[in-house]
Amino acid sequence: MHIPVQAKYILQKLTAAGFEAYFVGGCVRDFLLGNSPSDFDITTNATPEETTAVFAADKVIPTGIKHGTVTVIHGGYPFEITTYRTETVYTDGRHPDTVEFSRKLSDDLCRRDFTVNAMAMGLGGDVVDLYGGRADLEKGVIRAVGEPRRRFTEDALRILRAFRFASKLGFEIEEKTLGAASELASRLSLVSRERIFAELEKLLLGKSATEVLGVMQERGVFGHIFNSPQINLAAVHALPNRADIRLASLLLFDANAKEHLRSLKTSNAFFESVSSIVNARLPKETDKKTLRHAIYSYGGKSLLDRALIEGEGEIYTVLCDILENEDCFCIADLKISGADIARHTALRGKAIGEKLTEVLFAVFDEKIPNTYDAEIAIIKS
Repeated sequence: MHIPVQAKYILQKLTAAGFEAYFVGGCVRDFLLGNSPSDFDITTNATPEETTAVFAADKVIPTGIKHGTVTVIHGGYPFEITTYRTETVYTDGRHPDTVEFSRKLSDDLCRRDFTVNAMAMGLGGDVVDLYGGRADLEKGVIRAVGEPRRRFTEDALRILRAFRFASKLGFEIEEKTLGAASELASRLSLVSRERIFAELEKLLLGKSATEVLGVMQERGVFGHIFNSPQINLAAVHALPNRADIRLASLLLFDANAKEHLRSLKTSNAFFESVSSIVNARLPKETDKKTLRHAIYSYGGKSLLDRALIEGEGEIYTVLCDILENEDCFCIADLKISGADIARHTALRGKAIGEKLTEVLFAVFDEKIPNTYDAEIAIIKS
């Protein structure tokens, strides 16, 4: 297993200073699955103050000092280093009221969400696995550490994380864990919509997204995300691996789609992309004249995505042909401009825009070609 030198440096510095230090959580899981981790979280028995002293020569950011976490920047890479800790009650259903630092790795691992995320690994590749995470990786199972109801009551976001990991890894959720997640799904109301979207986006891009969404629908979990018990799963598995088109497919026939989408507080670009797909309407006719007008009304990309979701292969093929072989889809693509109309006619203001639209539609309907001479002729007629 290849460990970047920057990550090795962190463990080496801590152990050389007399502390325990392990890679922990997702990076260990990914290593054992044969994947390259995207980041390396580290756990240690050093307190935040002791960790800061060890890395005096590096940049240290107190990112979560209250909960024992500092971030060390080394070689241009950030590494979150968290002190072993135990936690008290989670009054808000999301965060522990207080934490206490510990000198025992076992105290830290027992508070984690799922067995596959509750393993630690030392520099030599030795894995500390107290809850059968390695066996669950081999079986393809997502299982809560300890009592599932307790894990989900502590932090409601773990409910959605269970489904996200099942989708990403292609795993099944162990029945007791799935039962608790389903029974406590109403607690998702305690989670911010931004965090829900962050998990949902990753879930939608997972290798088993369709199967996991089906389980969420069957168990009544999805209704606690969009306050609607029904979702459309028909085309998700066949769609491009993009979160916007997959989310649009789930909201396609939902009367409250825009409100649901806005509640997730996504970026403006993502909101506009999903909204445009949901709002697009495929015409019943498949001739090029009709589809040119549809492209003008809804945009080519949105129509293509809508056609994919609805499985309209013939419309998709014709749309692709138009978009690949034609060059006029909006007023800006015309060979004439508003200045040309003002120079050759008495039209002014709003009337110029109306005349440009008229010329554009004449091109769409193949009454004239998209050439300067043809368009000048029609405005003079």
